Formats: sequence, structure tokens, C-alpha cells
Amino acid sequence: MVKSVKKPGQKPDKEPPILSHEYLLRNQADLVSSLCLIIMSGLLFKATRNLSAKFCMVQHNTTNLTDPEEKPMYSTGRADICMTLFYSLMCIAVHAVENEYFWEKIGRRLHLSKTRMSEFMEQGSTMPFHLAIVIGAGYVFIQEGIFLNMSAIWDATPTDEMPMLLKFYWILVLAFVLHQYPEMYFMRVKKEEMPDKIIGYTAYLVPLIGAYMTGLVYPATLILVIHCSSEILKALSDVIESAGKVEYAQPLYRMWSVGFIVARNSIAAIAAVTFFKLRSKTPDEISQSRFLACSVVLAVLLSLQFYLGWHFVQTILGWRHQAKEVAIAQKKADSFWLTRKETNKEAKKMRAEKRALRVDDVEKED
Repeated sequence: MVKSVKKPGQKPDKEPPILSHEYLLRNQADLVSSLCLIIMSGLLFKATRNLSAKFCMVQHNTTNLTDPEEKPMYSTGRADICMTLFYSLMCIAVHAVENEYFWEKIGRRLHLSKTRMSEFMEQGSTMPFHLAIVIGAGYVFIQEGIFLNMSAIWDATPTDEMPMLLKFYWILVLAFVLHQYPEMYFMRVKKEEMPDKIIGYTAYLVPLIGAYMTGLVYPATLILVIHCSSEILKALSDVIESAGKVEYAQPLYRMWSVGFIVARNSIAAIAAVTFFKLRSKTPDEISQSRFLACSVVLAVLLSLQFYLGWHFVQTILGWRHQAKEVAIAQKKADSFWLTRKETNKEAKKMRAEKRALRVDDVEKED
């Protein structure tokens, strides 16, 4: 834990009791990192090597180990839960270090208010994760030869096996989404804000788990790239606005609005194409139960896009209505002050005329 530097003569902060609420918040990075190191150190000992490997290394290898030329392939399984939990702890540690050494220092230099500081750190800390998801997906596509042959996405869908790089990528994605639940506690999110965030994270996590379990990882990876690209623009706009640079944030918000609509339509189109591609496959390529499971996942994903699009339209209409009300109120205020200014001018003119008449009367009497 990095302690803050105190001025000469200033009393140091009192250390909170061990395992108290404040202690966990201050030392989250140290505690989580220590737990990860304990799990990883189990790889050094023969007695705990197999157990630690379930948390740290990709499991469920389906290839023939006697053939050295065969490409390693992996399937889904129960050990993926252990691996996802371990890397979600890693995400918590990275998130805490990122906040403490980067976003928090920038926020203090900008002298942001408590509310702006919270939004600044929340949006800023998730932006690198979304950027990593996009870059990681591009790297996976290039390594697997899909980048220049996008039709291979649907040729390999649904898949019972996946390369190690693709499976590890998906474990990290699931770990990132899962770590956002405890991150609400560490970020001191208000209780009234938690239900909306939990619903949002769950709506994010459920389609991902469904795609991972049903073998829709290839089209879902492409969908992740589109979705996270839009989220990067949104997070960047929020960060710049929270920093007080509204004039720079407005063009980015317009770009995000266009990107959001394009992303929702693109994801819906990919989901529809995937459904019809699966429907055209023979019973030998996909079973009826597998097709139904994939259809449910795609239906949930499609419904989510329609809901997000509808909510976006409602939000934009609300902003326009609010902007019109503000403009009308501003117009009324300007009209009021203009009328008052003219009234004051007339009153001053009348008082000047009365003074002039009095001066004339005094001169006549003299």
C-alpha cells in the first residue's frame, strides 16, 4: 500500500483495524495480489501443482498428446470456473493499481468534486479494459487466420473445441465482467445506484456465458469488438466531460451517438446471420438441442440490442425535451430582463425630466 506524504507537523492517518471496512478498501490491491501469489506459488510444489493449475492454466485439453504436430484444442468444462475466479481477482488487483497510480492522481490535479471524481475514475478505469478486449480479439483473429477470412467465423460455428489462445481470451473477458460486481464495493458505489449497475452487468454477463457454453465464441468475439469500440468512445467522452472540458466532449458524444446506433444494428445483423447460418447446417453438423440452445442465446442478444436501442432513443428524446425547456426558460428570462431594462431607462428618463422642471421653476422664482 502506498502511503500518502504528510506535511511537517501533520499527524499521520490512523491505521484502521484489520479486516475492517476501511482496511479492505485501502489495502484491496495488496490483499488480492497476495491471494493470487499464494495460488500461483502452488505450482512450485508437487502436492499442490494440480490444484493450482486449475486456477492458473487453461484446462480441458482434447487433443491427442501423442501427436506433436496436432494443434492443441480445448473444450469448456468445470475447471473454467476456477480459472475465471482467479483471473477476476487479477482484474481487481490491476483495477486498484490503475486507479491509485493513474486516475486518482490525475483527478486530484484537476481538483474535481467528489461526484465528478467518482465518474472520472469509474469511466477512466474501464476504458483500458475495453481497449484490451478489442486489441486481444484482433490478435486472436490474426493468429487464427480469421482476420482475412471472415466467413470462417460461421464455418466454425458452433464449435465444441477452440484454440488455447481463444479460450484464454474468453476466460479473461468473463473474468473482467465478473470482477465488476465486487468492484462496486471497492469503488464505494452508493446503495441506490447498485441495482441498476447489477442489472447492467448481469445483462452483459449472461449472453457471454451463453455464447461461451453453446460454442458461439467466434461470432461473439466479433460482437465484442463492435460493442467495446462503442464503449471506448462513451468512456472517453465521460472522462473528458468529468475533467471539465465540455467543449471537447460534445463532438465525442456525437461520434458515440452515431457509433452506438451502428453498433446496435451491426450486432443485430450478426446475430441474425448467425441464426440463419446455423439453420442451414445439417443434423450431422449441429443437433436439434444445440440449435435450440444457440437460438435462445441469439434471441436474448437480439432482444438486448432492441432494448438498448429503444432506451437510447428515449434518452435522446428526453435530452431534446430538456434542452427545449431550458431554451424556453432562458428566452423568458432574457425577455424579462430586457423589459426590466427598458422600464428602468424610462423611469430614469422621467426622473431626469422632473429634475429639469424643478430647476426651471427655481430659476423662474429667482
